[in-house]
Amino acid sequence: MTNVESNGAARPAVPVIALVGPPAAGKSTAMRAVFAARPGLVHFAVRVFFGRQAAAGTLLGLRAKEYAAQARWLPDEFVGEGLTAFLEAELPDAEGVVLEGFPRNADQARVLDRVLAGFGLELARFVYMDVPDEVATARVGQRRVCQRCETFVENGIPVPDAVCPRCGGPVVLRRDDAPEVFRERLRHHRESVRELLAHYATRDLVMRVDGTGTPEVVAHALCDAMLPGALVEAGDTAPRGE
Repeated sequence: MTNVESNGAARPAVPVIALVGPPAAGKSTAMRAVFAARPGLVHFAVRVFFGRQAAAGTLLGLRAKEYAAQARWLPDEFVGEGLTAFLEAELPDAEGVVLEGFPRNADQARVLDRVLAGFGLELARFVYMDVPDEVATARVGQRRVCQRCETFVENGIPVPDAVCPRCGGPVVLRRDDAPEVFRERLRHHRESVRELLAHYATRDLVMRVDGTGTPEVVAHALCDAMLPGALVEAGDTAPRGE
């Protein structure tokens, strides 16, 4: 499939890859190596995108803040609006698009299909990074998040008065990572992902990655699943885009 540039000329379709897994599967950690290998990729994550929109005071951001104030999930169609705005801004220079943690369920998958169709695109691959619940729970117990820049601090680093290694801000337990909340997040994920995997299995798009290995092993497996032939180099760089 091809899409069309503003001058009417055809260009190769930009590959769009969804990366989904249970909370605390290690998606963001492993993705740093993938972005180091392919800096032309752009990255959409719902929380990050709408957080930045809210900070910038855009209409999308103001609406997202209203939902947050009401303790409501962002509606699927609203997330689709955000993804549309993201693609309009990022597609012209992108070599590929990674959707981290989206879609979360079959309803969101249908929203994604409609959004991509509007750009003349289809999902190229659905990568599922899986870890057992006990591994995810152990990992989430060892991480905190910076209140200032939202960087995750891993592996038991947070101690009283600990600060973020990136910006020096205070680190705290994220509300979504509190034990009782996290158990509910895991349960909800396991229920919704069955239909989602079936949705993409019919298109032969599903690739599974075992997320229980070391960060280096998982990064290599993820890079191979998403971008066959790309070599993951040592060292991390921050992803471009969201």
